[in-house]
Amino acid sequence: MSGYGGSPPPGWQDPYGGSQGWGGDPYAADPYAAGYGYGPPGMPTKPPNNGSTVAALVCNIVSVVLCCGVLSIPGVVTSAIAMGRMHSDPESARRLTTWSWVLFGISVVLGLIVIVIYVVAVVYAESNGYDSTY
Repeated sequence: MSGYGGSPPPGWQDPYGGSQGWGGDPYAADPYAAGYGYGPPGMPTKPPNNGSTVAALVCNIVSVVLCCGVLSIPGVVTSAIAMGRMHSDPESARRLTTWSWVLFGISVVLGLIVIVIYVVAVVYAESNGYDSTY
């Protein structure tokens, strides 16, 4: 027996219960019944998607430029590293992208807190008669 053709050894039972058993028709209506379930070796998989990584990179760059977000600088770095690892190590790229988004969120929250503190300080200064024109 060569492994691909011919008849099965005597007493062989199909462990998967395929109706066509050994050497079934791969073009049958139900390919799983023929014993073919995974396709030939070397089938290409779905390529990783880097849309979220690009969005994280752009958002962190905008945050650095507009808000002076200090935490957005590491976000830019982690996004750039994730883009480089997208095809070689997709799991690491996914984790780095998640960290980029976390750093971006923290940077935005801290930026909003600084703006609120500034507005409260200006309103307090004007209500107590301090001149802010100097």
